[in-house]
Amino acid sequence: MVKKIPTFRKNNRPVGLVLGAAGLGGVWGGIKPSESVETILFALENDIHRIDTAPAYSRSEELIGKALDEWTGVRPFISTKVGRLNGDSALIANHNYQIDVMAHSVQRSMELLRCEKLDLLFLHEPEMVPLDQISGVIDFLVDLKARGIVNEIGFGGMPTQSYFEFVRAGLFDVVMGYNNLDAACIDGMAVDIPFLKNHQISIYQGSPLHMGLLGNRHDLYTTKKPEWMPQKVIENAKSVFKLSNQFRISLPALAHRFILSIQEVDHMVLGAKNMIQLKQTLNDCTKGILGEKIFQSIVEKMK
Repeated sequence: MVKKIPTFRKNNRPVGLVLGAAGLGGVWGGIKPSESVETILFALENDIHRIDTAPAYSRSEELIGKALDEWTGVRPFISTKVGRLNGDSALIANHNYQIDVMAHSVQRSMELLRCEKLDLLFLHEPEMVPLDQISGVIDFLVDLKARGIVNEIGFGGMPTQSYFEFVRAGLFDVVMGYNNLDAACIDGMAVDIPFLKNHQISIYQGSPLHMGLLGNRHDLYTTKKPEWMPQKVIENAKSVFKLSNQFRISLPALAHRFILSIQEVDHMVLGAKNMIQLKQTLNDCTKGILGEKIFQSIVEKMK
């Protein structure tokens, strides 16, 4: 069986950058709220015109709202999510897909984000929706769009095949994937991403550093593999680390630029936790796509 691989980007349409606000909200450890607000404003001042958040990202929505109170430029495109409730840690998974609970969550998000309508609303972790609730949840999201409360709806996480009929029907606009198409894993190319692209779905790619495996957790994860991380992904990351040394590009820079080089990706979500990380990531991204030889070298190492 021929392995399906991502397409090297040869056209002039760049990948859009999105400020992911999970870390800025505090789910990956303590934050200084004022620094998070400053980081959001810095992103806006440096031509990042999209922000992604969620109720599950601790204080994220609140802090974005405070930043927007200070921002005097054009309002950014903001996406948030529904279905997973507030948690102070990324390890807290409080899912609730009851319609009344989701309706209240959407209203609360709009209040915190200071908006009369949402640009994009993701169904957070669609794989967690009980099968007997899926139809009702889809009706809820479609109704929000029909009433003009949201402009676009999407999946915050890859939809399972239980949702494919709704994709075929043209009900969804965007999918945000993570850990399925990056410099340590291209499994998303096997079925999901080709299917979604064939149905004109825009792709947001989150966690470009594969939950830190291609960044500051590389040594930790390659020494002590997390239970949820496949061994083949660890081996891929080790190979990419060697390539980063060979090509004299830092591992995080190589990972970010790899996603910028993928034709199938429309937007990359940056996961900076603070100003220092955001500045470094933006500096990496200004170097643009990788050379095709480097891109192919990464793809060839994938297991």
